[in-house]
Amino acid sequence: MKKLLFAAAALAATSTLALAADFAAVDADGSGTVSMDEAKAAMPDMTDEAFQAADADGSGDLSPEEFATLAG
Repeated sequence: MKKLLFAAAALAATSTLALAADFAAVDADGSGTVSMDEAKAAMPDMTDEAFQAADADGSGDLSPEEFATLAG
């Protein structure tokens, strides 16, 4: 059981690191948020509707947490 919990924790940590790397790669200007232009550059089939749905606070940019819901 301990091995299973360790494996799950390792997978979660790896996924978090990969997501952080993905966010940093998409955040081309290093602003700490992802704009619609940056999202479309990284994901050409990104729709306005999908971006707006992920933009929970309506700021027009995606925070790392909002990006995680989009990418996850």
